[in-house]
Amino acid sequence: MTFVRGMRKERKTVVSEEEFREMLAKAEELKPEFFRLRAKALLCILRLTGKRRGEVAQLQLNDFKVEEGFLNIMFRLEKKKRSFKLCSECGVKNVKNAKFCKQCGFDISDAPVQRRGKQAESVKAIPLSDPYVKPILDYIGFLEKLEPKPKYVFPSVKSMFGEGLIIYPERHLTGRQVFNIVRGLSIMVWPHLFRETVAADIIKQDSSLIGAFKVQRRLDLENFVTTANYLKRFVADVIEREVAKVEG
Repeated sequence: MTFVRGMRKERKTVVSEEEFREMLAKAEELKPEFFRLRAKALLCILRLTGKRRGEVAQLQLNDFKVEEGFLNIMFRLEKKKRSFKLCSECGVKNVKNAKFCKQCGFDISDAPVQRRGKQAESVKAIPLSDPYVKPILDYIGFLEKLEPKPKYVFPSVKSMFGEGLIIYPERHLTGRQVFNIVRGLSIMVWPHLFRETVAADIIKQDSSLIGAFKVQRRLDLENFVTTANYLKRFVADVIEREVAKVEG
């Protein structure tokens, strides 16, 4: 994990098209067929949507629908759980470090800290004409023919030497396992980098402030500060290339 963190800091660019095609080519060499189709579909979903690895890992077969020329994918968003204090006097939720209620001023310094989770869904529509949609549909078609048919698009599996695969239809891969599949196709790429890559795609088409808000909406980010963080690697790369042109 130390190497991964160091590599993340050293890398200055998002995933290029050439680099992505090389990963797809490496996935094409995997055996058996299940691993090959799964790896290609996983890469394409990450590249097209920029969703978090945990959100991709939990995708279900019925989350994919082809409608009116689009592949619609429904994601269950991962939101950080927030701690809070509940005022016993007026019922208002306050930040976890609050000593007095922001609404009524009641002393809540001794109130227990509670946690709340946010759950939401987001549908991403991708044109069927996009070449990276086909590997996804090929994999979905493969899963649909399995008996029993898995609930999850990326079901948990166990490889049995000489006996094929055991697929657990009611269990999905972990975020770490998704990470490992991607890392097996390139030591220089990790799932979260695709979020920055998708953000870069949007900014390349619209570098205005509106473009930044498009990034926020596309990646389902809660605030604009987080959105800016996703653009840092791309912006740094652009600046470095422009400086090199001037100096050259």
